[in-house]
Amino acid sequence: MKIGIFDSGIGGLTVFREISKRLPSFELIYLGDTARLPYGIKSKKTVNKYSDNNVRFLKSLGCEIIVIACNTASSYSTDLLKRKYKFPIFDVLSAGVAASLESEAKRIGVIGTSSTIESNTYQRTLKKRKKSIKIIAKACPMLVPIIEQGLAKENYSKIIIKNNLALLKKSKVEALILGCTHYPLIKNEIKKFLGPRVTLVDSAEEISKSLFKYLKTNHPKEFTKYKKKRRIYVTDKSSYFERASKKIFKNIEVEIKLVDIK
Repeated sequence: MKIGIFDSGIGGLTVFREISKRLPSFELIYLGDTARLPYGIKSKKTVNKYSDNNVRFLKSLGCEIIVIACNTASSYSTDLLKRKYKFPIFDVLSAGVAASLESEAKRIGVIGTSSTIESNTYQRTLKKRKKSIKIIAKACPMLVPIIEQGLAKENYSKIIIKNNLALLKKSKVEALILGCTHYPLIKNEIKKFLGPRVTLVDSAEEISKSLFKYLKTNHPKEFTKYKKKRRIYVTDKSSYFERASKKIFKNIEVEIKLVDIK
């Protein structure tokens, strides 16, 4: 069985990595729409169009399950894609919400791109599930370009993290949803700033758990001792994407291919 995963850039590779660890016997295909990143500043109409193109491409390769490894696409396009396609579609937003509520935190912070936060999807979904919680949402548009440009280990990220997360620290959040799949790449820096008492909710880890449970229940025979192939497609090649892929997948050999999906 083939599982298709898509995001606009390298962020979704964190989801790809976690699913690879948990489901080695499933073939995984990742699509990074690097030619059109970032999705986080695009309109809903545009993100819907890109998301549909991504799913059609992955479907053409034989994928029977789709994972939306992009919070902006999850916020805007999940319902549209589920209506249009008749196979299982998992999204990082739902996984993050479920995990944050399981933490029993009463003050939950959410950080993400401008589009994700402005869509109000996290806030609305959390409140719908549990009205008593306090939600502090903050758009952090500068974190993605810093990560994409490979500057996360330099002082830039520390300054941006401090500026963006000061409100959340002051508000004494008990749990923080990393509402962008890029953010796990700087999870340690975020944890250092907020302190050990704050639970970080990593959607990449949570969606891999959800997918594992679903497959164990519905496709138990697919679990074998054999490791299946991993493939990565991008719509625009960059040296940093290749370096990041090698760093994230240290012990897994993956081939990166350039593709035009327009």
